[in-house]
Formats: sequence, C-alpha cells, structure tokens
Amino acid sequence: MYKYLILSVCFLFLFNCKSSEEFTGFSYDPPNVTDTQDKKVHPQHRRIIGAGNPVVWVSNNFESARLSDFYAINDSTFEVFIEPENAPINNSPWYAFKIWSDSTRSAVIRLNYNNARHRYVPKISAGDSTYTLDMNKAVYDSASKTLDFQVNLSKEPITVSAQPISNTKSFDDWLMKMSQHSYASISEIGVSKLGNPIKELTINETDPNSKAGVLIIMSRQHPPEVSGYYAARYFIEELISDSELSKQFRSEFIVRSFPLINVDGVINGHWRHSAAGIDLNRDWENFNQPETRAVKDALLPLLQDPMKTVYYGIDFHSTNENIFYPIEQSVKTFPDDLTQRWTPFIQQDNESVKFVTEEFDTTSPISKNWIYKTFGADAVTFEMSDELPLETIEQVGRSAARSLMKLLLDEKSKVQ
Repeated sequence: MYKYLILSVCFLFLFNCKSSEEFTGFSYDPPNVTDTQDKKVHPQHRRIIGAGNPVVWVSNNFESARLSDFYAINDSTFEVFIEPENAPINNSPWYAFKIWSDSTRSAVIRLNYNNARHRYVPKISAGDSTYTLDMNKAVYDSASKTLDFQVNLSKEPITVSAQPISNTKSFDDWLMKMSQHSYASISEIGVSKLGNPIKELTINETDPNSKAGVLIIMSRQHPPEVSGYYAARYFIEELISDSELSKQFRSEFIVRSFPLINVDGVINGHWRHSAAGIDLNRDWENFNQPETRAVKDALLPLLQDPMKTVYYGIDFHSTNENIFYPIEQSVKTFPDDLTQRWTPFIQQDNESVKFVTEEFDTTSPISKNWIYKTFGADAVTFEMSDELPLETIEQVGRSAARSLMKLLLDEKSKVQ
C-alpha cells in the first residue's frame, strides 16, 4: 500500500509540476512570443517606386499594402522585397501592392520575402475582377525562397496581394449593413495602439427579464488571416438572418462579437503583429496591449450579471488547413465538451471539406483559454484554410452557425 501511495504522490507531483510550467510558445512561435510588452516596429515607407526602361511602377500607398522595396533585375524581371513589421515573426508573409507600366508589356515579378518562406498564392485584381494565380505557371526557388510569376502590365494599375484585400472600409460597410437590423448594434469599445477604434457588434433580441446565454466571437487578431475572418462574417450573418432557427436563437442568446481586433495590423499590412510588434493572441494573460484590454474590459461585466451566462467562445483564424483547436476533453467546461460534439456536424454538413481536430491544454495565453479561465465556458480556435474558395467559406461558416445554434439551444433547455 505504501508503495502505491508513494507512486501516487510522485505522479501528482509530476503532474502539478507539468501543469505549472510557464508557457513559452507553440512549436511554430518565435522566441519570446509571450513577452507582450511593446517591441520596436519598422514601419514601411509609403511611396511610389519606378524601375527599368520603359518604367514599371509600384505603389504601397494604400491601406493594407505591404511592399518594402522594388528593383529591376533586367529588362523583363522585377524584384519586390517584402519585409515584416518586426522580427522574429511567424511565417505569414503578407504582401499587397499596385503595379503598372508606362507601356503595355509583360513582366516577371519576383517576390523576395527576406528569408521567409512563400505561403500565400498571389491574387491579381484588375478593375472589378480578381483571380488567383495558377501556381503551375509560377516558379518557386527553395534556395532563395523567392517566387517568380508573369503579369501583363499597362498604364492601368493592377493589384497583387497575398489574399483578397479586406480593409477597414469594407469592414465598416459590413458592420453598417449588419446594424440595420433592430437587434444588432455597433459600439466602440476602445482604441488601438495607433488610436484606431476597436468595434464590437452585439446581437441581442432577448427578453431583459429572462436569463440569456452569451456567445463570444473573435476574429482577425492576425491581419493576413482573411479566410477565417470571412468565415466569422458569414457565421455572424447566419445568426442575424431571418430563419426560424436564428430567430429562436436570438430570443435565448446574446452574441458579443469582435470581428476585427488587430485594426492597426490590417491598416498597415502587417504579417502578424500589432502596431506594438506583438502577437495579440499571446496577450490574453498579461493584457499589455490596448486591443486585448479593450475586449477583456468589454466582456468582464458579464461576470457580475446574474441574468447572463457565457456558454461558448469562438476565435476565427486561418492556416494551411481547416482545423479545430478545442480545449482538451479532460478539462471540465460549461457546457462540457461542446466543441467535440459540434465539429462532427460541421464535417457532416461539408463533406467535400477536410477538417482536422487537435486538442490543446489551457496553459497558453490565448483568447480561447482566457474565455475558459474567466467564464468556465468551452471555447475553440476555428481555423480555415488559407486558399479555401469564398463560396466554400460561406457554406462552412453558415452551416457551422446553424449546427451550433441547435446545440446551444439544446444546452440552454437542459439548464432551464
């Protein structure tokens, strides 16, 4: 018996030591990512640059642009240098620039990421049309880590970008469209490092005299992660829709959504960080940054409101696959194991899309874990593939909203 007791004590000691270890970052994180005090940022110079003869011009003088320098290698090849806001940084090299020529011609564009690896397939926009580059017609040099592709140029500028550009104007236009519903409202919950407004969209059609559940939605803590951002928007649109399911859900649940958290990063074409050079999704413990503090301060009053209970939280992101990061099933949440019960419905409703699930513990200082630690609720990081077509993103976002509404309504009925 003493032998087993000693083994049990040792096991508990090891378990407690493991659970108390300070989180220093995921395998893909750069060093010191959890040090979220301001770091030096190198802003790009907004300008128009010409090179070659006849001259080819580029510009980064617009919101969400990212271009550091531009040179003519020879008469037909032009190199675009793309550098991050600061380093070390995760490999998510965002770029966006306008390009045109004094004469109609074809040219080879070389993207040089300054030692980063290629990630985003170029999107070419001319006028009202946008197409994704055929990568079979591009050349990636794994040694220099550069990407070469050909474009047709004229005096009319085209835009080359890592993802479709969705800037703060398009976000504000979408917010205004959503707020046309009487039960949806916009509020400014704070300002970013550079003084830009951080906005919340609240959906509330509940009876103020009845107990309501709360669903928290976050998005775009990392500026280039546009596919996850669009998934969040379509998800919210389904919650706002006139379907009978959505009406019933809105009568029982309040939605607190923060669809564009890293507004400075979006404006300035950042690869991943805020204007303070920080990965905001590592600042949900120390809250050194105004963006995370604003969301925290907006949500904390829920703890003092006996008429409201947080049931679930979703943080939308993008990566190279469609993946869910739930809280470990061994961790007791309210409702318990909701993510593990929800994701099979998403897969069932989207048979052509492959989803992966990878559970994580609650030690990291990310938004999902803050929701759990603060409210006891289950939460998930919902990642969409970088190159998923927009129509597929809409199908996933809307169908996921429908299945979650059913689950949450069922959970709330059990409590009542």
